[in-house]
Amino acid sequence: MKKTMIAILMLTLGINAVLKAQGKIGYADSQKILQSLKETETVQTKLQAEQERIYKQFQYMQDSLQTMQEDYVKNYRDNPLIKDNIKQTFQKGMEELAYLIQNSQQKYQEEMYKKQQELMAPILDKVKKAIETVRKAKGYDMILDSSPGMILAYDPQLDMTQKTIDELIRMATAAPTTGTGGK
Repeated sequence: MKKTMIAILMLTLGINAVLKAQGKIGYADSQKILQSLKETETVQTKLQAEQERIYKQFQYMQDSLQTMQEDYVKNYRDNPLIKDNIKQTFQKGMEELAYLIQNSQQKYQEEMYKKQQELMAPILDKVKKAIETVRKAKGYDMILDSSPGMILAYDPQLDMTQKTIDELIRMATAAPTTGTGGK
């Protein structure tokens, strides 16, 4: 009996130590914070314009390939007057264009990703700085991101989203030359 009491006491002390070591944890919705900034909207507009430009290039190349294929089928493939080496040259040209389209698509996707990272980096740095300021001011050990939907249940009082947006607005008014701030 005495050993059981000691074991329960040790277990209780261990649980209390673990609970004290966990610290204070809050959360913030990074997507909502980003959407509150004018700069994010500007970046989205730039990226959309770039995507439209790239789409037009792809559409032109794909239309060209389709025209070549239709022309080949209609005028070359079954025409006995056209020599095989000319047909092969035509086919090779279509294959090269198809290869170019495929490689260009991957290249443009990589460029878009880099451009998005480049344009968003200063905004993300600003948001991180605001979250860090709120975290320290409110005495939190950690702020989690609730936007991916990983937090299933929480106390609304631990939500630092609006406090972070307010901090971003405060930062923008403190440094008006940067042109930042909430909407």
